[in-house]
Amino acid sequence: MHTITTDLATGIIEVDASGFWTISHVEEFLRDLEREGRRVLATGKRHMLLCNFSKSAIQPQEVIAMLQRVAVSMPLKSRKVALYTDGKLARLQVKRIASVRDDMAVFNDRATALAWMMENGPDG
Repeated sequence: MHTITTDLATGIIEVDASGFWTISHVEEFLRDLEREGRRVLATGKRHMLLCNFSKSAIQPQEVIAMLQRVAVSMPLKSRKVALYTDGKLARLQVKRIASVRDDMAVFNDRATALAWMMENGPDG
């Protein structure tokens, strides 16, 4: 359902989401994300989040709503969040998630998303 790779040097947590999520999948993802966020925080940085939804199915509305709520209320917030997918329908859902925060943006591919995240350097 998801894999997470963390680059402690840059503070980037990269997530590959796949398949059809349930609320329990979201909860598992949030536990993993918080663990990785704390690892980055221990280096003196605030993390940035890079999420690939290209292999993700169209999600149920309750999952999208939960991800929106978490994006706003998560105690260990990302400094920047870049979401990307090449799927048209998935992009609509990802845009709904990103609409709740000004520091979240949606892209068509990883390279563009990563370039946006690295604007002003990894610490700026």
